[in-house]
Amino acid sequence: MEVTRAGVSLHYEVAGSGPETVVLTHGLGSSVATWSALVAALADRYRVVTWDLRSHGRSGSPLAPCTVATLGDDLEAIVAAAGGDAPVHALGHSAGGVVTMQLAIAHPERVRSAILVGTSSECNARAAAYYESLAALGEREGGAAVVRRLGADSTSMPPDGRGFAHVARAMGSLYGAPLTPELARVRCPTLVIVGADDVLGVGGSVIISRRVPRCRLEIVPERGHAIFHEDPFGFARLVREFLAEAGASG
Repeated sequence: MEVTRAGVSLHYEVAGSGPETVVLTHGLGSSVATWSALVAALADRYRVVTWDLRSHGRSGSPLAPCTVATLGDDLEAIVAAAGGDAPVHALGHSAGGVVTMQLAIAHPERVRSAILVGTSSECNARAAAYYESLAALGEREGGAAVVRRLGADSTSMPPDGRGFAHVARAMGSLYGAPLTPELARVRCPTLVIVGADDVLGVGGSVIISRRVPRCRLEIVPERGHAIFHEDPFGFARLVREFLAEAGASG
């Protein structure tokens, strides 16, 4: 299925059924395919929506640059198309976590709860330079080279290189325009999950947990950035327990 927002076609898929909807947003270089294990773990109780970020998977790849706000509005369009008027549980990994935070900040009425995995609300100059190097790689050598650099899961389609560059630069913009000052506006129950051995460190997750009012932090020992691949059963258990709590309190 797809929805078109501002001329951009956004691909999404729906699995399972239930009174509550969970929307999963992947990170840079990935696609809906990265969530197969989590979808299987949630679909018996929830309506699970996965989608491809612009320039990723089967979504369109516009020529124009984008911002974090643009990506948050993309997610809002997915929520509106797939979830209707009811608020959803929104889970995002890495760059997808940034997009999920933006949704919760700009469209709080859309979010029943948030799960933020291996992500950050800001970045330093070194991280911004890394995002720029990824953008340049995508423009120069294409999406397959980006996937190799990121070590993204092989089940995902390589992103469009030029379009990917826009998304990477949007992430790099967190250096000059962090979301951190806006996190107090996130009012929904929030779970932050990060692997203790995440290559990006746990500092960004700690910052989020201290700024979001209704937030719990889970630092998982001996796990890295792709915790949902490294320990799919343990990750799914954390998610299901939190969703049950958030649904009961909602």
